[in-house]
Amino acid sequence: MKIYWNFRRLLEFGSLVLLTVSFGLLLFSTLFLDDPYFHYASNIAAGGLLFCALLAFFQIRQIRTGQKALRSKDSLLNVILDNVDLGIAVFDEDLKLQAWNRRYLELTEADAKRYQAHQTTLQDVLGWNYDHYVDIELSRDDFIVDTLGKIEKRVSSVLDRKLVTGRIIEIYYNIRTDGGLILTVTDVTSKRMAERSLRENEDRYRTMIELSPDAIVAHKGGYIIYVNEAALRLFNKRGRHDLIGHRISAYFPYSDMEMLSPYMGPVEEMESGKKLPSLKSRVIRDDGIQTNVEMEGSALLYGERMVMQLVIRDISAQMQIEEFLKQAKDEAEYAAKIKGKFLANMSHELRTPLNAVIGFSEVITSQIFGPVGSSKYLEYAEDINASGHHLLDLINDILDFSKIESGEQKINEEAVEIDVLVNECVRLTQQRAIENDINIKLEFDPLLPQIFADRRMIKQILINLLSNAVKFTPMGGRIITSVQLLEDAGLRISVSDNGIGIREDDIEKALTPFVQVDSDKDRKYQGTGLGLPLSKNLAEMHEGRLELMSRYGEGTVVSLYLPPSRIVPKAA
Repeated sequence: MKIYWNFRRLLEFGSLVLLTVSFGLLLFSTLFLDDPYFHYASNIAAGGLLFCALLAFFQIRQIRTGQKALRSKDSLLNVILDNVDLGIAVFDEDLKLQAWNRRYLELTEADAKRYQAHQTTLQDVLGWNYDHYVDIELSRDDFIVDTLGKIEKRVSSVLDRKLVTGRIIEIYYNIRTDGGLILTVTDVTSKRMAERSLRENEDRYRTMIELSPDAIVAHKGGYIIYVNEAALRLFNKRGRHDLIGHRISAYFPYSDMEMLSPYMGPVEEMESGKKLPSLKSRVIRDDGIQTNVEMEGSALLYGERMVMQLVIRDISAQMQIEEFLKQAKDEAEYAAKIKGKFLANMSHELRTPLNAVIGFSEVITSQIFGPVGSSKYLEYAEDINASGHHLLDLINDILDFSKIESGEQKINEEAVEIDVLVNECVRLTQQRAIENDINIKLEFDPLLPQIFADRRMIKQILINLLSNAVKFTPMGGRIITSVQLLEDAGLRISVSDNGIGIREDDIEKALTPFVQVDSDKDRKYQGTGLGLPLSKNLAEMHEGRLELMSRYGEGTVVSLYLPPSRIVPKAA
């Protein structure tokens, strides 16, 4: 390119010399030469002029071609300027506006008509833009003087401006080498809002860290680089400099180092955000006092470094509570065991004389050894016998319940015909139902299978449920006993009645041992309150459950659910 321009300049200079010589020769031949020589000289001069004319034509053509190319480049440059997402304004060395693009007008929210005026200067542009800015402490004139002063010092600068519409733009003043100025504008609203949100989150996180009741320690390669106020209290230190720079492992037992190595060692190989599970250890202070702690760890980016952040929680009070609760639990279990043994022993001691009372009362009422004499004595003997049987039933319930609580109750499993067993239980409670004009109805699924269970326990459950239904159903009522195979191949035995029912708040009370729903001294229905709780425990011993549903004044449904494992498969 350089050789081309040198050749072109040489050609222009040669044509100028040739043109001068041609005119000089023509003038000389006209003034001083005779006619024969004048002819030759004029031809030579004419040839030179013709060559100069051709050369001028060539140069004019080259100039037009260059102007066309320049216009094409200018057009391309304007297209580029109008399509870049960057506002651009160009000023010459006198700080007069030379060019700008559409994006510059959009970002500065300027009036395009003002920029089309002739001889627009940077001072004019600064004044116009000032009206759109907010949060500028300087006056308009001081703002213009300050900006122009920086430019005169040839100091390039970048700054943010907030517009009245809320947009934030970044303006970059770039000084040109020829003394002019290029002003670029970028919309940084989203970026600045994101940065502000990030700073606020960081401040909020830092405040949370500082105010956290748990000790928070960050270390790099085992050396402490950050602690919060709670950590100073936990380690019994006055200032952060007493901990920062020290090895974190120095404050934990040597015996726990193998367990704590992932929490105390380097974290370069760990992924950011990876968390370590919590574990328990002890913090050893300089004065020798040890504090039970629970610690969690997570790998975090601290600036550009990967560090381990430890959250250390003082659990001394929690450990004391747990120890107290464990001790209380052990004592309660021991007391329950002693109570169970006491009840079992007392029940056994009471049953022996009670059986004698029942036996002798039966002898008297049967008059085996002859007439009693007075009918009143027979009536008393019958009352003694009935009361003895009632007391024996209560003692048996207490004994069974105490055996279950102490873990001494054994289950003797066998194949049981459930329909036969249910019929047997209904017959045992039928007489009392008839006396109260209560109808007991049976509903069985056809071809019921056998169950693998303790026959005596299942019988005891069913008798308890039927006895309760008869007891709490008024005269003329009805009781439905149903046995159903469930879709999951389990079995449900239900006893439903239309008796007095139970309030929803009292259902849990009804399943609590030794608790009567009707707790008044003159309550109508007597009992120990062990029927349902005992039935519930017996059901759970068969991996089943007892479910009670009731509506006060409408009736109650108590269901025994046995799992599929308790169903004996039918023979093929």
